[in-house]
Amino acid sequence: MEKSISSPEIIPSPKVLLVDDRIENLVALEKTLADLDAEFVRAASGEAALTALLEHAVALILLDVQMPDMDGFETAALIRSNADTRHIPIIFVTAISKDQKHVFSGYASGAVDYLFKPLDPDILKSKVGVFLELDRQKTIIANTNAQLKAANRKIFEQQQAVIKQERLKVLLQMAGATAHELNQPLMSLLGNIDLIRMARDDPSKWMRWLDSIEAAGQRMANIVRRIQTIRSDEVIPYPGGSSIIKF
Repeated sequence: MEKSISSPEIIPSPKVLLVDDRIENLVALEKTLADLDAEFVRAASGEAALTALLEHAVALILLDVQMPDMDGFETAALIRSNADTRHIPIIFVTAISKDQKHVFSGYASGAVDYLFKPLDPDILKSKVGVFLELDRQKTIIANTNAQLKAANRKIFEQQQAVIKQERLKVLLQMAGATAHELNQPLMSLLGNIDLIRMARDDPSKWMRWLDSIEAAGQRMANIVRRIQTIRSDEVIPYPGGSSIIKF
């Protein structure tokens, strides 16, 4: 039994990338967000975060600003420079000053939000939950669109199959009608040939029969000529889902 488009679908838990050079901070973040329906991926540096993004499709990145070697701003800039990851929302988690220049640097490098330490668990869960729900809705929409495209493709294929069947039916009907139309002059032609054979010793009678043979041959030639004028066919739609094939 085929699955309908409206059937409920199991959406895999979205992944959240947690980036912090201190393991205790990663553990604390994961523990705070444990109630959310999400899978967590840890990275202890900017380089590790970039590597993790090659292996995982994540819905959100929680990125610490103050890290050695490559800080959060540099990491975010590199994430934004990659076409495959630039769409991922980034929330900066930082203990640095709320000075405007620092906040501006974060937004300029691609952050969608800022959270300042010490973190408020309720605010953290609320903001992360919003982005996870957005990702789920995006996944549902993408899956629905894919199912609709598949259904439309199947309908189109079925329509094409019906059209082919109708074309074949029409061609068979035309063949039957043509055979019937050819049958009468053909019988006349053959009958007059038999008459000529029967009166082979009296050529004076042949002319009338030859005229009939010529007329029958001309009728058959006209029928063949009409068939040869068919170059293509056109499917004309009609209300109610019906259609007609015009040759």
